[in-house]
Amino acid sequence: MRKVITRAGALILVLFMLTGVVMPAAVAADYPDIAGHWAQDDLTQAVNDGFLIGDGLLIRPDSPITSAEIVTLISRVLSLQTEADLSGVAGITKNDWYYKAAAKAVAAGIITPNANRLDLNAPVKRSIAFLMLAEAFQLVGADPDLSALDDYADGVHLFGPERVAAAALVGGGYVQGYSGNLHINSALTRAEFVTLLYRIASVFSETDNHAVGSDAGTVLSGSGAVSSTYFSAPVYFAADTSDLTLRYVTAPAVVLRSNALTQLTIAGCKFDRLVVAATSGDIAVRPDFASTVGTVVVGTGRGTVTVGGRVSAVEVTGTGRTVIVSTALDSLVISGSGNTVIVNPGADIGKLVTMPSSSGNSVSLDATVGACALYGKGTTVDGAGTITKLNDNSVGSTINVGVEAAMYDYFYGLNSVGVTLDAPRTVPVYQALKATVSIDTTLQASRYARAAWYIGDTLVREQRVDLASGEQIPFYYGDRNKTDAPIDAALRFVLTYTGSDGMYNELVTEKAVTLEGRTPESERAVLAAVSTGYKGNYTLDWALANDYQAPLKEEFVEIKGYSSSTDYLVWVSIAYQRVNVFTGSQGDWTLAKSFIVGTGTPGRDTPVGVFHIFAKRTVGWTTSHYTVEPLVSFINSAYAFHSRLYYPNTRTVSDPRIGFPISHGCVRMYDEDVAYMFDTVPIGTTVVSY
Repeated sequence: MRKVITRAGALILVLFMLTGVVMPAAVAADYPDIAGHWAQDDLTQAVNDGFLIGDGLLIRPDSPITSAEIVTLISRVLSLQTEADLSGVAGITKNDWYYKAAAKAVAAGIITPNANRLDLNAPVKRSIAFLMLAEAFQLVGADPDLSALDDYADGVHLFGPERVAAAALVGGGYVQGYSGNLHINSALTRAEFVTLLYRIASVFSETDNHAVGSDAGTVLSGSGAVSSTYFSAPVYFAADTSDLTLRYVTAPAVVLRSNALTQLTIAGCKFDRLVVAATSGDIAVRPDFASTVGTVVVGTGRGTVTVGGRVSAVEVTGTGRTVIVSTALDSLVISGSGNTVIVNPGADIGKLVTMPSSSGNSVSLDATVGACALYGKGTTVDGAGTITKLNDNSVGSTINVGVEAAMYDYFYGLNSVGVTLDAPRTVPVYQALKATVSIDTTLQASRYARAAWYIGDTLVREQRVDLASGEQIPFYYGDRNKTDAPIDAALRFVLTYTGSDGMYNELVTEKAVTLEGRTPESERAVLAAVSTGYKGNYTLDWALANDYQAPLKEEFVEIKGYSSSTDYLVWVSIAYQRVNVFTGSQGDWTLAKSFIVGTGTPGRDTPVGVFHIFAKRTVGWTTSHYTVEPLVSFINSAYAFHSRLYYPNTRTVSDPRIGFPISHGCVRMYDEDVAYMFDTVPIGTTVVSY
């Protein structure tokens, strides 16, 4: 008989490769890094119960947890059994200590190979950990309340499954951010994961010898019966539960995570939600006349689920499920994709909805639906049934049932919007990443959406766009890869829109890009690209249209090895008539400002070389023809950064020309630009004129 374990006692965190060596039982006192830790109680209980095994003499509770550790923990907590075939999956081998746990997690839908690859050894960012937990415990409903993220500034940067998972965890009270953020891209520590997991479930026991959780949920293992029990928090039946009888059980939620569910009896029970997420097995959910089940959720898994009896609503959140409805419902909501739902005669439905996140669902309707709202792409509704009021917003829908009244809006949300992302596959270290998104739409009236660009997980730019304009959206990313090795990253463009009915829509497109590192070839290319000597046609327009890219400027001053006694470096580019101001230090300069200027005319050229700012004067030079001020001297008393020409002793510009060689050797600047040089760039700063 399995003993009852409370709080963190069921945490199995495998931190070592299984060797078959019998380990002596550990106690918390064996691990000094537990004492005084903020999660000491959970960690102590876990160790004393024999489930949390450290690395040598340390638990390392503040180390980042990896995906391998998470799937191992979850697979044991939920007694996962079925293993997916990972023989053709890259990034993992049968020699990896976590191989079986990973195979079980894939079979249960907790993780999915990305491009047929699993990389589980890296620290997990919080949003991915949220997703894994939400999937493991089936916490996401078909119509989640996304407003739970409104209190967190970084909530807007979540999209796809990560968005709904985070909303479910926040809305359920399992996750609380801090400082106004969820810190979605930060690593999650082992101790933090322990705490989060046991906010979801804190009691673990056998089904036939069940215990009841108090402030968190209960995980029950094995087939059997639960009778006359009140649960104040959700109950999760582990994968080794195949034959289950529930009599006079009350719980806010019951989640069936079975490996193969073969029999389910529900009598005299009261559940707000019943989630069927068995890996396999055809099952009938038929609460008896004495039962009340609010919503049956058909989640992740396989096998046909037949719903009958005392049920108010059905949600289909899984993918590729077959659901047979044989009882009248208040509502049927589908958020998953590729599902087949059969509504039998007499099983009238008050409201049928396919969510914007869904696609390719098929409903065979032989009953009556009061209100039907279709948002998911490619929805098919056929059969001998009737829809009283249809609101069809589904692109590519097929409706072959009787419809008494209909409204069609194929322009709803992002339905009629297509995006094409054009980006280079590789970007040299001395070039900026330039990309373009083309918006293709048949919208006639303005509709505004949020557009956001990401490099990996980092938001680079966001803006409000009018979808009806069909405009091209350019993108510029000038941050260099400062390593010698190339960096592979995803360039992601995200459109999001929330309709007046509250429905959240998103459209995500991405391309893989490689930010190349510094190589001898790239250094030679930079030095070949940068030259002195004016290149233009003596117009300001030419200067406005031509310049070196920021990454090339930064690479140039670093390759040349320029240093400065201050945190600033100035490069006067004669070729493109620019003053470039960098901050940082030798070998690590970042372009802070770039100003259009006018250098010396032919015959009175601005000297080329390496100099230093040695003086500043608010009172400049005044002659009978002009005044210039202030002065920032950098070669000798005859050469300075200064304003354009004013009429003598005035602040009225007499000669506005700039952007090409025009001076007697000094560097002419706009008023606000020379003020920046005067106020910000310190004396002693290196000035490179080239």
